[in-house]
Amino acid sequence: MDTEGTIRAAVAAFSEGDDAEFDALLSDDLHYSINAQPEVGPFCAEVDCKPAFYEAMGRILAEWEIRDYRIIDLIVSGNRGAAQIAYTALRHSGEAQFEARLALFLTVEDGKLTEIHEYHDTAALGSGPTAVG
Repeated sequence: MDTEGTIRAAVAAFSEGDDAEFDALLSDDLHYSINAQPEVGPFCAEVDCKPAFYEAMGRILAEWEIRDYRIIDLIVSGNRGAAQIAYTALRHSGEAQFEARLALFLTVEDGKLTEIHEYHDTAALGSGPTAVG
């Protein structure tokens, strides 16, 4: 699978909750970072293996349900990609739901994601995301 196909398949698998397919598209030595200002991005992380990635994601998913995770724009050059993602987040407590966007910068090698760098617009989130529903 080429770079674009791998990225699209990984986003679709994550969005659809296809854990086996998503896992198959991640390198064992995956480097993952989520970048945001700590005061509005308490889930910031930088990890260097698949188990640590799942631990970081688990902290987010323990508090939030992510819905309608989808690619808005995708630019690919060689084995690298940049994607703008739109999603809806619902706090499990039911007290907050919002729509937001994030940017992913990804590297693919041998049909697997080896790097995921995630950036959030923390200024927008910190000023109160637009409520939906």
